[in-house]
Amino acid sequence: MFTPPPSPLPSPRFQSSESQKLQMTNDTPTPATPTASPIRSFQSKQKYTLTVRWTIILVPIILISIAVSTRCFVHPAAFDAFSPTSTHEWKSWAKSMTDWSLHEKHKPIENISQLSVLSDTRPSFTKRSTPSTTIAPTVPTNPTLPTPFPQPYDTTLSSNFSTTSCYNFFLNMTQTDALRSCRPFSLLLTHSQAFIKIQDDINAVNTDIWGTCNTDISQSQCDLNMAWFVSALRSSCATDLNNQNLMAVGALIGLQAFDLMRDAACSVDPVANAYCYVEAVASSDPSSYYFYQLPLGQPLPKITNGACTSCTKSLMSMYSAALTSSNASSLTGLQATYGDAANKLNNACGSSYAQSTTVASSSAPKLTNVGGAWAVLLAVGVLSVSVGE
Repeated sequence: MFTPPPSPLPSPRFQSSESQKLQMTNDTPTPATPTASPIRSFQSKQKYTLTVRWTIILVPIILISIAVSTRCFVHPAAFDAFSPTSTHEWKSWAKSMTDWSLHEKHKPIENISQLSVLSDTRPSFTKRSTPSTTIAPTVPTNPTLPTPFPQPYDTTLSSNFSTTSCYNFFLNMTQTDALRSCRPFSLLLTHSQAFIKIQDDINAVNTDIWGTCNTDISQSQCDLNMAWFVSALRSSCATDLNNQNLMAVGALIGLQAFDLMRDAACSVDPVANAYCYVEAVASSDPSSYYFYQLPLGQPLPKITNGACTSCTKSLMSMYSAALTSSNASSLTGLQATYGDAANKLNNACGSSYAQSTTVASSSAPKLTNVGGAWAVLLAVGVLSVSVGE
């Protein structure tokens, strides 16, 4: 019978490995749990506390420094995207983030009272953008008026007034028929989005001007209504007027100029049988159009001889007569603008176009320019004002 040879003995290396493995299997020690040093733990906590403390101290200082530097020093234009006065829309915001060119430092607000009118808007005087002169339509006869008819302050009424009484005055005035039925051209021209939007539709402008000249109540009654609003505004908005709140000051000037500007809007060119204002809107040269802003305290910009029309001459004669009338003291806007406008018109058209009237200065509030402050939107709340008669 065959007997197999004995198995060879394992090599010493294999024996050593197997012995170690067996030893680890039979006698595996329990690893000791490492314990952190108390001193090292205390130092880590102390370091963390100091880091948090310095972060709390330094972050506000850095932010304040950046805010101050953007006002006082030249900086990349892209920084303006983070400015609280930035009103960029998305496209302009994205563009500003890629603009790292330097520009001049920001000018500080000179008068602290400007902060009270940040959410208001300076009266906008929008000229119809016509590439060429359009023939103005003639004065219509009983046209169908738009419903509702354009009204001043027809979008939102900011609550950012100095006093609650002034806010309530505007809220009540814009809702009452005593104002709405009179369709004040002096306020529509700068404070009515509906009226501004139709400036590109010359026929719609013609209809609306007819509507301002042909109200259901008489012009004399409207004069009395505006006089009452002026008195109430002076009482309810005394603080706002003193603070040069543009909303209050602009309304006061517009209400006081109601009668004069209604006559200006309703003036007719006898040759063309068209409203002079509609002719100014229809012209591609805005020079004659700008003369309608004078009673509102807005100065005349540079003009051309396109202003040398019979309508402009008649309009300036109307203004000159108003400044020598018994109501001259209330026409604070025209007082501030007529003299310069007369000089510019005479230089462009000849000395016979406007009478150089000496106007006494007035202490009444005047519109002031708050520059870049208009870009800040800090309205605490807005109240939608419904449009309708």
